[in-house]
Amino acid sequence: MSPLSSVSRFFGQLAVRLALLLSFALLPLGILAVVTSLNSRAVDLRSTESALLSLTAEAAAGRRALIESAFTTARTLAQPVLERSMYPAACSALLMDTFRRAGVYSSIAYTEADGMARCTSDGEVFDDSDSPIYRQMMDMPVRMVHRREDGGTGGNPEMVVTHPVFEEGVLRGFLSISISLDSVAWLNRVDDDETYLRPVMFNQFADILAPGDTQAVQAYLPAEQRLITFAGYSGDTVFKGRTQSGEPAVFAVATLVPDLLYVIGVWDTENGPAAMLDVDRMPLLFPLAMWVASIAVVFFALYFLVIRHLRRLGRQMRRLALGDRTMPEPLSPRVSHELRDLHATFQKMALLIARDEAALSAALAKTEEMVQERTLLLKEVHHRVKNNLQLIASILNLQMRRLTDPRSRQVLQTVQDRVIGLATIHRSLYQTENLSDARADTLIEELLRHLFAVGEGPGNDISLKTDLEPIVLSPDQLVPLSLLLTEAVTNALKYAGRDAETGLCWMEVSLKDEDGLVTLVVVNSLAPPADRTGPDPSETGSGLGSELIDAFKMQLNAELEQGEGSEGASEFWRVHVRFQISDLDLDDGPELRVDAAAGATSATSS
Repeated sequence: MSPLSSVSRFFGQLAVRLALLLSFALLPLGILAVVTSLNSRAVDLRSTESALLSLTAEAAAGRRALIESAFTTARTLAQPVLERSMYPAACSALLMDTFRRAGVYSSIAYTEADGMARCTSDGEVFDDSDSPIYRQMMDMPVRMVHRREDGGTGGNPEMVVTHPVFEEGVLRGFLSISISLDSVAWLNRVDDDETYLRPVMFNQFADILAPGDTQAVQAYLPAEQRLITFAGYSGDTVFKGRTQSGEPAVFAVATLVPDLLYVIGVWDTENGPAAMLDVDRMPLLFPLAMWVASIAVVFFALYFLVIRHLRRLGRQMRRLALGDRTMPEPLSPRVSHELRDLHATFQKMALLIARDEAALSAALAKTEEMVQERTLLLKEVHHRVKNNLQLIASILNLQMRRLTDPRSRQVLQTVQDRVIGLATIHRSLYQTENLSDARADTLIEELLRHLFAVGEGPGNDISLKTDLEPIVLSPDQLVPLSLLLTEAVTNALKYAGRDAETGLCWMEVSLKDEDGLVTLVVVNSLAPPADRTGPDPSETGSGLGSELIDAFKMQLNAELEQGEGSEGASEFWRVHVRFQISDLDLDDGPELRVDAAAGATSATSS
């Protein structure tokens, strides 16, 4: 069985088709359930992401408040510092007082536009023109937060808050408030046991503002995206990825101060709130599971209630079709009324078929007996007809012995040949198994043996060549064909002469079947016209043999061609007959009638 037919057979099953229809029927509900689940999951994800962003921002809230406080201090000091900038001692005294009252700063300094810091909280004067902070402030005079690795006591890293100081729109310098990163580490609002969150604060230039070694901090930052990607980003975002050390993590980026300060929270994917991003997948699978379960329930229900009983009934029908006439087994009482009614109808049909077959078998046996009896009777008829014809031939033979006239003996000889030919036909018919059809080639061979045994005389050695195909004909065609052949061969034996080219006397008889068109050809050699001593075959058209041949041709509904021909130096006479094989009934077939008074021969219907 080809794959295409196997697929067609599978989808042609009732259960499969019903399951497909149910699938399409439940599809809108399934889609609605999936969409609802997706929307619910999306809401949960947004809630989880909002919680992660809120917790991340809350973890850096202390440092953000400190930075905003430093900016507020810088804005407050801007005008007094600008007024005292011409008096470094008074200016430094102001910054020193502010430094002592704040208690959280490392230092405060005012750097003028020329790069000199003459007003500082510790009273020292230094040149800041070579620092990156100075160059960046001169290029872009806006408030900023930087990281300075070598600042403060002991060279600990610091967070520097810078605020530009303007006078009438002209940049006069900037205030720098330094805060030690180590001293503000305690401001992270993350408990020691909450190791699933590691917040990292950075500025708009992607400078890390976290305490500790920058290289160590970068190990748990995103490997796929750089911090500069989020610097200047106005919205908050949550995404999954891997740290630069290769660990899976959830990253939450929150804006602390727009265009200035950001924080990225690195969350553990297995613990804490970030783990909620990977749970609650069941709502997505539940509609699909219900859909499959519904189809399975319908399929098995249909199988146990209907299909298995239909298959059992189908097997019983196949056994009945293959000849098994045992009565089908009854169905279970738990089967539905419709199936039981169907099975009862099939049982009645099987019973009727068995009864009718028994009656038909009896009728066929009787008919076969009658056919055998009829066949025996027909064979007996053919046998008796053959015996009577042989008796007539013997009487004609006795009569010929008493005649002295050669012409009269020749006439009786011709009649005897025809009678013996008929007897041969009837003998062939009663010897065959099937009286309705007989082998024409076998009958023709037997006729030729008889005709040559009788027709050849001393000095008349004729070479016979036959080409006979096995052809089965009904008696309605076999009898006139045999009689026609007898007349044609008798005439050929009478007029055959020696071939001028080979010096031999020969005859050829062929029987062919070409798609139901039978062709009989009889050809005999002729002596050259100058050497012919007997009658010319072209002058015998008015004889009885020619009339009989025409009559048999009409009985066969055949086409007849006869005449003299030549091939090189050889002269010959040919009789060519063509007719269509037909199934004629002997009782309705044409019969031969010879009107002796008028001398005419015709074929009519009985």
